Amino acid sequence: MDLGIILAGIATMLLGVAFGKIKTTTLLAPWCWLLATIWSIAISHAMMPASDAAGDQHWIDALQFSAHAMVFCPFMSLLGARRPQNKMWEFIVFSLWLVLILPALETVLLNPGQLADTQGLRAWFMLILIAVSALNVILSRFWISGIFIGVSQYLLVNPNLPHWARLDYSHTVELGLGFAIASFLIVFILPKPDRAHLREEDRVWLDYRDMFGGMWALRIKERINSSATMYRWDLRLTWDGFVTADGSALPDELPEKTQKVLHNHFYSLMRKFVPRVWIDKRLGRETARQLDN
Repeated sequence: MDLGIILAGIATMLLGVAFGKIKTTTLLAPWCWLLATIWSIAISHAMMPASDAAGDQHWIDALQFSAHAMVFCPFMSLLGARRPQNKMWEFIVFSLWLVLILPALETVLLNPGQLADTQGLRAWFMLILIAVSALNVILSRFWISGIFIGVSQYLLVNPNLPHWARLDYSHTVELGLGFAIASFLIVFILPKPDRAHLREEDRVWLDYRDMFGGMWALRIKERINSSATMYRWDLRLTWDGFVTADGSALPDELPEKTQKVLHNHFYSLMRKFVPRVWIDKRLGRETARQLDN
């Protein structure tokens, strides 16, 4: 059996384990894109020996190029993972993929038999997407997975990167899928830090930050702090949790006004990404009951 198919099967099993945790969140669409990407790459390369006719090779090359370009779709899907616009955002993700594969379409339709021209701005754009995709995960506690994801993307689109960034290696696809699997494994085996001693709202924040990555965390942080400044709340959100406006620790018993801000603003933002039960698991019974009122 083809090694790429075997690796895709292993990745699918790992994604299947994660499915139960994300199926009710807005991460479902990125999960679907990731699964489609892995199998598209594996199948497109398994097709290589299926035809010896030189006339068919340009079709195979176009399919492989199109499959590899999908590696950026899960990350782009994640950037729009906020209700209610998350479903419409997938059309933007699909449009990005079409833009990336234009060289393959031009070759198949207009210049059959020629190699797709992937140099220039498009090649540099892929490098930027690799860096940003990896950084999004590196900013969470899964920073090792973020590095591996960046390496995986780099290997899978390597033939289409600028000439100076290319590797002279014939098994970049298998190695790229291997790094992708390693990044999934790290997520499963990395022990979860003990956050039982933290404030309830900090547990929600840190788990959200780890789950959705640095880009969304920065946007939520900016949103909370902008509102806090505008409405003069005695509350600020830092990378590690909530503090007072002057940077000191929050009191054990929050003032009623501060609790109302958290319930009406912070938890409302969280509901745009995760279901209510996800939040309740990280809150005390009393706090969860207050959210019902």
